[in-house]
Amino acid sequence: MSKIFIPSGAGLLGTALIDSLDGRAEVVAGVHSQARADALANSGVEARVFDFKDVNSIARVMAGCDRVFLSIPMQEKLSRYGHLTVEAAKKAGIEYIVRSSGYGASSDAHWRLGREHGMVDQFVEDSKITYTVLRPNCFMQNFIGPYAEMVRAGVIALPQEAAAVSYIDVRDVTDCAARLLLDNTGFENSFYALTGPEGLTLSQVAEKITAAIGRTVEYAPASEEAFVQLLQEQDVPQWNNDMLVSLTRIIKLGMADNVTKAVEYVTGKPARTFDDFVAEHAAVWK
Repeated sequence: MSKIFIPSGAGLLGTALIDSLDGRAEVVAGVHSQARADALANSGVEARVFDFKDVNSIARVMAGCDRVFLSIPMQEKLSRYGHLTVEAAKKAGIEYIVRSSGYGASSDAHWRLGREHGMVDQFVEDSKITYTVLRPNCFMQNFIGPYAEMVRAGVIALPQEAAAVSYIDVRDVTDCAARLLLDNTGFENSFYALTGPEGLTLSQVAEKITAAIGRTVEYAPASEEAFVQLLQEQDVPQWNNDMLVSLTRIIKLGMADNVTKAVEYVTGKPARTFDDFVAEHAAVWK
């Protein structure tokens, strides 16, 4: 049985991946505090405390693992932490990496967040470790996470104009990762753009949520300046502000509405629909 190391094991992707693996592999969750390690241990998951800034610390917690799910938190040292994690994987003798990147990422992307993710992808590709890179589009879970308060207030105010996005459920990303981590035959050294089954504008998103909760939710296109002000009011760090603004600019250029069948190709199951996601999570907005 494979033993898989999941840095950010207590995060959105990490916890979803543990669920997707469903006991079919040994898992080591990397966390950044003993409190989180204890919480995971209480739920039956082995957790090890490490520091993304220290390559030896990362290599130490990878000990005994043969596979890694490489997801880096969205913070200013994203590419640096990605590089250190890949170097640690080489030191620890890791045999295979599934990298969770970002849609449209490339080391020479002309938008900042895509370039940050793309640099980490390049580190993985150059490592000589067998890999598969997953590049998911924007998560449906954003609407029950950072955008939930907007939805409950009845107005989704984001600077995306009338552009569509092929939102993907996080669970489809981690179902792909789980399938690869258990058996990567035929998927080695490849890149897959992961999307949901349809491109949706925020007006369409608002309509679907309205129908599900029986209360009107509208999309009110916001200016970039208003979006930045909102982020500042929420104490979002400046680097993250810049990355999120770069993402909205790409969306407005119509570069996030493409639909792929990669989820079905990897897992054998179609990607989850936004309608099903809304029905499942309606209580969050009520």
